[in-house]
Amino acid sequence: MSAVTVVLRAPLVLVPGLKLDEQLRTKSRSSAGLPPDVTQIVHDLNELPSGVAVSLSPGTSKYKPSLLVHTRAYRLRLEATKRGTGYFVKHIDPLRLADHARLARSCLLVRPPAWHMVFELTAVPEGSDAQWQTLADAWQRLSRTRARPDAASVSEAQSQFLDTVDRLIDVTEKYSTREEREAAPFPYRSLTTTGGRRSGTPQSMYEFRLVGPALPPVGAFVRVQGDTETRGRVRRVTEGTVTVCFDRPLSWERLPERGALELVPNTVVFGKQRQAVASLRTGNAGNPHLLSAVVEHRVRGIPATTAQPHESLDPEQLDAFRKALTTEDLLVVLGPPGTGKTRTITEIAHTTATTTDTGGGRALVTSHTNRAVDNVLARLPRDLVVIRVGDESKVHADVRPLLLEEQSENLSEGIRHAMAHRTRAYREAEAAADWTAELASRLGQVDDLARSEKAAALRLQDAIQAASAPARERLEALRYEERERDTALRELVDRASRLQAKVRSEQQRSNRLLTGRLHRFRARRAEAELTAVRDEMQRLEALGPELRRRAETAQAEADRAVREDPAVRACLAARQSARRRLDDSLQSAYQAAGVAVQALGTVVPGVSAPDFLRDPTEAAAALHTLCRRLQAWLPVLSARQELTRQWQTAVGQDPGQLVPELIRYAQVVGATCIGAASRPELSGVEFDLGIVDEAGQIGVADALVPLTRVRRGVLVGDDRQLPPFLDTEVADWARATGDPVLLRLTSQSALEQLRAGLPSSHVVQLTRQRRMPAEIADFISAHFYAGRLLTEKEHRHTDPLFASPMAFVDTSRLPERTRRESRGGRAEGGALKGFSNTCEARLLARLAAFYHQRGSEWVVIVPYLAQRSEVVRRLTPLIGDSELANASVGSVDSYQGGERDVVLYGFTRSNPEGRIGFLKELRRINVAFTRAKSQLVLTGDLSSLLNADDPGFRTLAEAMLRHLLDRGDLRDFHDVMGALDHAAAGMNETVSPSARRGRP
Repeated sequence: MSAVTVVLRAPLVLVPGLKLDEQLRTKSRSSAGLPPDVTQIVHDLNELPSGVAVSLSPGTSKYKPSLLVHTRAYRLRLEATKRGTGYFVKHIDPLRLADHARLARSCLLVRPPAWHMVFELTAVPEGSDAQWQTLADAWQRLSRTRARPDAASVSEAQSQFLDTVDRLIDVTEKYSTREEREAAPFPYRSLTTTGGRRSGTPQSMYEFRLVGPALPPVGAFVRVQGDTETRGRVRRVTEGTVTVCFDRPLSWERLPERGALELVPNTVVFGKQRQAVASLRTGNAGNPHLLSAVVEHRVRGIPATTAQPHESLDPEQLDAFRKALTTEDLLVVLGPPGTGKTRTITEIAHTTATTTDTGGGRALVTSHTNRAVDNVLARLPRDLVVIRVGDESKVHADVRPLLLEEQSENLSEGIRHAMAHRTRAYREAEAAADWTAELASRLGQVDDLARSEKAAALRLQDAIQAASAPARERLEALRYEERERDTALRELVDRASRLQAKVRSEQQRSNRLLTGRLHRFRARRAEAELTAVRDEMQRLEALGPELRRRAETAQAEADRAVREDPAVRACLAARQSARRRLDDSLQSAYQAAGVAVQALGTVVPGVSAPDFLRDPTEAAAALHTLCRRLQAWLPVLSARQELTRQWQTAVGQDPGQLVPELIRYAQVVGATCIGAASRPELSGVEFDLGIVDEAGQIGVADALVPLTRVRRGVLVGDDRQLPPFLDTEVADWARATGDPVLLRLTSQSALEQLRAGLPSSHVVQLTRQRRMPAEIADFISAHFYAGRLLTEKEHRHTDPLFASPMAFVDTSRLPERTRRESRGGRAEGGALKGFSNTCEARLLARLAAFYHQRGSEWVVIVPYLAQRSEVVRRLTPLIGDSELANASVGSVDSYQGGERDVVLYGFTRSNPEGRIGFLKELRRINVAFTRAKSQLVLTGDLSSLLNADDPGFRTLAEAMLRHLLDRGDLRDFHDVMGALDHAAAGMNETVSPSARRGRP
């Protein structure tokens, strides 16, 4: 966390905004932690002597520059008064997760002598000062300290490069937004809301009934003329009616009943591009060496790694995979069609996010188009936490569940259900408090009864002693006598043993010559003594049973005396009664403990009642321990119950606050290049690796947006497919400047420029394609990839119409009036539709219907909108499905990155002069041809194509003709149409009527 303490010289004075009381009343109903009234605010601020957490918010279309001031439970938005003497309290909101996340990154700790509040601007004390500049300067210093410490200073060449990019952004914005800026307004005569007119209730969606035929296009940004704060987006356009979804809810009274809508240029793209350039200037880019790599092509070496992908990769893919994991700045991966770019990307993203050995971290997957991003995300393993950021209407259905809003809503719904369940559980658990108190009370009774039982036991013991005293005295005397006998007997046994040993010893020495007589005497004397000892032993042994009998008799007399004594019987009864009461009380305490534990167990798992113990002392001790545990849990239970209520309220009020938490735990984030910087939730999010797919279509200004957000970057694409097309006026302006850097920026993609400048160690070429049959791939390889594209696909040709996977249907033998092109009209929004060709459209529609009826996966690709409309018009009745026809006929641009079993491509152009227009951009042909997985069928006027006015296209057409004659199938229009008629007749005989109408 970055924090700077700011000690102010004078108190800060607050003035409640006009609607602050109303805000407080409204928000307090659904949000916990807000103060009961505005007077509490200064009390809460003054209760933070170590400093109040403050951040500065720059001005927006909605707010003036302001301070965000945070107490322990809520946040204030303060705007300085015009004279700079104090602050208006404009908004008050409960603290959200996003606030905590923002403060965790950086904040000012502001410590004025005091906070004061007055209720009128005129009541601000003379000489008061908001000290705004002091706070702004401190915030600026804090921002500078947050810049990367390892960021290198910007060199002169780098500065010139950034200046050039800035110029390009300015000019591109100027020309790109000119149409919106100069467009005439769209007057309306009435408006309604989708929810009906509700006075005072803000709405986001309004319908405007326009005057005149002019309509704004769907997706355009508009605003009510004269009101800069009413920006919205056109969601639907019907005859005379436009539906606008405004950026924020607006009350009915805010909008005039009659007025005009005007187009608002969408400058978000250019703003984000400028931010990327600014972050490079100030050293705030995620990769401090990015400028060196882009401008001077200086890069650091790529450390080796033996990391293995989760799925098998070919040698070039594996090389790209490993280099992507360890590159420290930029890597370029060139992937011609069908070489497994997406597979390689998914393996890079998966391993980056999950393997700590390679410095694993969050990966950003981005591209210029939503389709490219979705294509990668759809193939990522399900074990990754993936977030998709973008407009739902532009995201593929397969990826829609990954949308940030979708996941946020699902998580919010899950939390609401969980909190509702937990609220019910806590309500049930409230009984634990009552039963814990009951347990404590019953344990008090247990303790009292335990003491009573102990006293009764002592009285019983005294009565027993008194009743049995005479008999026990005799018994004690007899036991003393028995102990004496036992002692004497043991001594006699020991003496007898010694005497017996002495007799044996003396007898052994009785035969000695001189002393034998003495030894025999000693032996006789010892034998006599031994006999006397044995006699005494026999007497003592005989006395034992008699002593025991007499002792048993005395014991029986003592027991009888105890049994028959009235005092003993009374004490025994009293003790038994006390024990029963104690046992009953313990049983009652166990029951209370069980209920308390059961109530607590609904919200605290693992708490169980103690096992029943027979010993009253042990049982009471165990229950007391449990009671103390329950009492310790009760305040925690109460706090959790309150927290659950707050969570339920907060999530219900604002599900969007969960968004930062979802992003915090995301392993892969997918967004378009601009989308990666457009969402405020992504600001401050760190990415270890950024993967830019289809980088061959992305200009440098766009590529810098995601690259400045990541620590390392990998650009994947194909510079031999569609380039980024800038406005022709921008290109003309660039050529007029004569600036070579500017010319490169407008004519080359980021991928092309890096490929040309980076060392070979940082450029990996994928070469093994597995999509197209060799007949197609070999032509593409020879004319677009210098023969380096290798085919690793076994293809068995089974097409019934054509003898080769690459076929051409020539219309050049048709009469001129039949085969020639015609100029189309204008599309929606006024754009020229280009050219159409009736005979080609009829042929393409028939071919598409044929493959559709066979169940093939097919697509029709044509260069112009007019030709697309003509093909769709003719195809719809043939297949009986207008929606499928519209979805399956499109331009080259719309299908880049896709693939189909059968691709039908129409050149459209047919004229005596050989004019081919933008077909001279040969990379369009590369894209169109390489979509085919099994069959490529081309249609066109071969004579016109071979005489094209563009030398490059003419050379390609001649090479295509040679290839078709060698390995393809060159057919005449009438020949193919006849074959289609024959096939259709056969199908009509064998196919059921429902199948003949086409699949739905």
